Amino acid sequence: MGKNLPKYCTVLLVAFFPCLIFAQEFHWGVEAGMNLTHFKGLHKLMSEKVGGMKPGGQVGVTVDYEFKRHWMLLSGLTFMNTKSNMKLGSTFGGFPFPDTEIKLNHLVLPVKVGYNFRIRENLNLIPSIGLYAMWNFNAGSSSIAYPGKQEAEGKSMIYTQWKPMDGFSYVVFEDPRIITDGISPLRKWTYGGVAGLKAVIGKHYTVSLDYFEALKRIHKMCSLRDYGLQLSVGYRF
Repeated sequence: MGKNLPKYCTVLLVAFFPCLIFAQEFHWGVEAGMNLTHFKGLHKLMSEKVGGMKPGGQVGVTVDYEFKRHWMLLSGLTFMNTKSNMKLGSTFGGFPFPDTEIKLNHLVLPVKVGYNFRIRENLNLIPSIGLYAMWNFNAGSSSIAYPGKQEAEGKSMIYTQWKPMDGFSYVVFEDPRIITDGISPLRKWTYGGVAGLKAVIGKHYTVSLDYFEALKRIHKMCSLRDYGLQLSVGYRF
């Protein structure tokens, strides 16, 4: 299904495009808030979590269309900053990167279908579900630990800086030949599923809670998929 997901997204957009002409109500707004994110490692020999979900921030614009019978199409564009720590393996086996910080920036474009429940005159609740596309790029430098020189009691660890979207490598053996090990760059584009609940208070103020989880792995070898919670407050025009 993963390979065909972009096609499904296109079909979804094409199917809803004629509906936009008959939209009963259109709103756009601004939102800002925080997120809690981490990575799921699908291969236990290649990746493990270090600590829990880490906080980040986000800001964006929203676009909502409401049709007849209160069905809605929700979208927008969000800039999101995330941070997580992982223990990562390599093709040589083991976990040569036991404390790997992954700081990233993202541009997120969701497309969700929702339903507008009018609870009271000044309170609406909108549950929604859909898909998102995400563009990932570096958020400055992150820290990484890798094995140092061989010692009597094992290997010491060296801490340095790296950029996840550029990857990382180091020299394992220099004699009789140079052998390197490392982490390949993370993927620039990923996509996944998202479900959320938005409260509209007094027709203009919004509070949104969303859960997202990637379907496309952001790192193939370590089998990493990012997931998280987003909490935002905003104003709808």
